[in-house]
Amino acid sequence: MQIKSLIALVLCSAVLLFPAYGQTSSDAITVTTDKTTYSDGSTIIISGKVLEQLNVPISVVIKDSLQHIVFIGQVNPNPDNTYSTQAVAGGNLWTSAGSYEIDVTYASTDRTAKTTFEFTGLESQQVRNQTSMNQTNPNQAIPEFGPLAGMIITISTIGIIVVSRRFHF
Repeated sequence: MQIKSLIALVLCSAVLLFPAYGQTSSDAITVTTDKTTYSDGSTIIISGKVLEQLNVPISVVIKDSLQHIVFIGQVNPNPDNTYSTQAVAGGNLWTSAGSYEIDVTYASTDRTAKTTFEFTGLESQQVRNQTSMNQTNPNQAIPEFGPLAGMIITISTIGIIVVSRRFHF
């Protein structure tokens, strides 16, 4: 009876300790960012490590809070199994502030990792608001006819008057 119990214990241990063929551990790939929050125009540094070299690129996908894809890229792992790439936050696809997700995949769907960051979008919204205000504000000065142009016209007029009086004694 002890031998059967011992065999059962060894089999259970083997199943728990050694994964089945084709499975990968959860640390097959990792992903991190250099910051937790980015604004429009910020550079996002995406980095991580792979467990083993598979001679294929790592796909990098960034999605907004509605799971719309805003960035797609690829990067090859370095010889020391690390990787690093960059993405610029903002642009036409980055339409709203909120939580964004980075998904990395290495060779297959069982070698993936995710991380999130916050996109403030504040600077891009300010630029859009300022641009729309400039387009609709009828009181805004036109640069060609601003205060400097008025001064130049005034000085020119005074100069013409002074010169014309000198020649008309």
